[in-house]
Amino acid sequence: MQRNVQKEKTLYNQYTAMTNNHLVPIEISKQVIMVGVKRDTPGGMAAVINSYYQYIDKLQYITSWKLASMPVKVWYAFSSIVQFTLSLIFNKNIKIVHIQGAANASFSRKAVFVKIAKLFGKKVIMHQHACDFVEYYDNHKNKTWITQTINNCDTLIVLSQWWKEYFTSIGIAADKIVILNNIVTPPPTHKARKIDGKIRLLFLGEIGKRKGIYDLLTAISNKREYFAQHIELHIGGNLEEDKLRTFIHDHNLESFVTFMGWVSGEKKRECLEWAHIYILPSYNEGLPIGILEAMSYRMPIISTPVGGIPEVVKNYHNGILVQPGNHDEISNALLYFIENPQHISQYGEVSYAMAQPYFPESVMGSLCKVYSDLLK
Repeated sequence: MQRNVQKEKTLYNQYTAMTNNHLVPIEISKQVIMVGVKRDTPGGMAAVINSYYQYIDKLQYITSWKLASMPVKVWYAFSSIVQFTLSLIFNKNIKIVHIQGAANASFSRKAVFVKIAKLFGKKVIMHQHACDFVEYYDNHKNKTWITQTINNCDTLIVLSQWWKEYFTSIGIAADKIVILNNIVTPPPTHKARKIDGKIRLLFLGEIGKRKGIYDLLTAISNKREYFAQHIELHIGGNLEEDKLRTFIHDHNLESFVTFMGWVSGEKKRECLEWAHIYILPSYNEGLPIGILEAMSYRMPIISTPVGGIPEVVKNYHNGILVQPGNHDEISNALLYFIENPQHISQYGEVSYAMAQPYFPESVMGSLCKVYSDLLK
């Protein structure tokens, strides 16, 4: 697959310039108010919202939650409801409420915003990011309340075809559901990554069982002497930081596994430019921003067939899918790239091509259509 470097630079410059020439114009954005997490919160939802700030002109946004102590969370929830209600009372331009939500306590909070918005006669979009919504729904005592809350919205935005089929299966009206891709901005240029002895792996995400980081480290530890000679793994993430450091130390992985803590901004870009392969052996997902970002940086992906991941990672085409928790399959995927390093760049080019529908112009065009349809 041939590359046009000048075309890629032009594409990136266009996206960068869109901070001034927004893809969602003020004529539409002044009629929309968005609700979601604090923008500096780690995770994919905040990353999406930060992208929206770049491409939506004068985005009206209310923060409803931040990662903090319980009293602070309660204060954010209460103050955001007050601010939201006042906005609907005094800003007569607002016609659409766009709610960025997840499962568990997030869904309960956002149900309040849905009810208030409908009391004011507004169109409501629920934008569902939850990777664990299936478990939330299955374990909830009042499933009818969940489906009624969603069906009371005018539009449900989901991240993939898999999620659309799931929500339809639990009783959400199919004509309400819209698939909207997550958004990633491609890098300005592609820096070729030479394989100079070791294959460089990158894991970015929440540290814990759900993302499969301990499965990855266990798979490596089981063949430590071999992998120590052939791979280097960098890990970026938050939450169980001390537990992860202890695991790395106790399994004698420190010579080729580096934990960097939470990475963002320029440091994150450096990590994406450094790595040959992105790995995320999760147990459940929506459609991870990290995978899409890695694809835009021309990386093969090692991940699991959960949520929307199989729609962007095709087995032995631009990556390898392994079953969650299967240490042998993780190990074999690593061995495949070690023994076939020529496939790294080949798969990476396929990843880049598959990532293009997630670039800003395409995604913001789709979001504009969602807004325009509701404003008719």
